[in-house]
Amino acid sequence: MIIFTFDGTTNGFLTCVFESYYKKILPDQIVFPGVQYSLVDEIVEIPTDDRKAERVLLCIKKARTPFVFRDLKLSFKSGEENKFTVAFNYVKQVIDNKDIDVSTDFANRAVLDFSDCLRRTFNEVHRFKGFIRFSQTANGFFYAHYSPDNDITELLLPHFKARYKNQAFAIHDVKRNVLALYDGKQSKIIYADDAAITVYFSEEEKTFRDLWKTYYDSVNIPERKNRKQMIGHMPRKYWKDLPEKYQ
Repeated sequence: MIIFTFDGTTNGFLTCVFESYYKKILPDQIVFPGVQYSLVDEIVEIPTDDRKAERVLLCIKKARTPFVFRDLKLSFKSGEENKFTVAFNYVKQVIDNKDIDVSTDFANRAVLDFSDCLRRTFNEVHRFKGFIRFSQTANGFFYAHYSPDNDITELLLPHFKARYKNQAFAIHDVKRNVLALYDGKQSKIIYADDAAITVYFSEEEKTFRDLWKTYYDSVNIPERKNRKQMIGHMPRKYWKDLPEKYQ
């Protein structure tokens, strides 16, 4: 297999597209450096070139398919390992068919795979708009932690800013150590990498958690417990972030 490796940036990806056309090489995969390869794979390292990236960007903006660049950036939020390959195959269809809109040609496998990638990401954003649980910290702001499959913290932020306009809060993706911070006026996304983050909850919050667990246990009827139905309504992977499930 021919594998392109790049630095993970948007311009790096667009440079991969340029090099594919310029060198007439069709890669089987596009990945980050450091991914495990087979001994028989041909690895092609693609250094980011902003001028080449700009030429590809101009090309896709002139194509009849709308919102290509916007959708590309959204697809990069996916947690799927093959997201860059899927995105590349879609962009190739857009460029090769620049006089038509390919975005709804779901008979085309590249278009269908790209559309499914976006759909799965958006579906998770929609679910977490209802699944996110905030807790009050010792210094008065509200904190929520979660572990999404996709890097969707930035996509969730506008919803919660509109919902809690004057309330300071933080949403923490503990899987990637990404935080969305909002002070009631301005917001910011922070990629904390390996930095340790410690949160101290208020005494009121601790009391509320105890009350919530008591309520949850009291309305439960052990004899009528239907675990299958519970998992159907609330997938088990989300339970660890629910107040009633805190240990």
